[in-house]
Amino acid sequence: MAWGDFTEQAAAYRLSRPSYPVELLEEILNEADLVVGDPVADLGAGTGIFSQLLLDQGLEVTAIEPNAEMRKYGEETCQVTWLDATFEQTGLPDASQKWCFAAQAFHWADVPKSLAEIRRILGPGGGFTALWNERNNGQSEILSWVQEALSRHVPDFDHDYRTRDWATELVSTGDFTMVTPLSASHTVRMSKARFLELWRSNNQLNTIAGPERLAAFFADLEDHLKTIGAEEIDVPYLCKAWTAT
Repeated sequence: MAWGDFTEQAAAYRLSRPSYPVELLEEILNEADLVVGDPVADLGAGTGIFSQLLLDQGLEVTAIEPNAEMRKYGEETCQVTWLDATFEQTGLPDASQKWCFAAQAFHWADVPKSLAEIRRILGPGGGFTALWNERNNGQSEILSWVQEALSRHVPDFDHDYRTRDWATELVSTGDFTMVTPLSASHTVRMSKARFLELWRSNNQLNTIAGPERLAAFFADLEDHLKTIGAEEIDVPYLCKAWTAT
């Protein structure tokens, strides 16, 4: 499995990944003065989870996704315009977008090249919002157990994007100036099967662990869920967003 290549994980991604808090999105849209019909780009759109939220708000959405398998699933379920393109080369015309978004994706980008490209495709007064769902491990006994299991099976695994200073990175090139942070908590109830797929969809974990360590982790996790009788699992998230203008 290649670093950043979700081809083998697209099905698990579509089945397991959570959506984002609608109230947080509405707050971002209000601050951005976005209205029905405004053109926006969802960069690194994956299977279209966030694109669908934008579409539900009445926006004219272009989903940018370079992975063919992820894009295929997105095209099946999310009726927006899909482009085979990247953060660094979107293929969109100059000043064509009112706003750009990246949900659970900007850590895969080349930041300097991407910020220049995003600025190019934004019209006057436009902006860029990057957001991530972060599992709130301290609020869940099961998530705390998983973190302990990961430290035993794959001690070199780490979500490095969680510790990055996004407020600084988004203004690092001079393409954007002011950054506004926002966050909202939400909880997603998952079946046991979906919870297992959630971990299978994690490219960094799968790549770093390799087949043998990954199999040992999943055997341990499945045994633990069976032992505690967990058929449904509440997964608490803190969704963090940074908006640059």
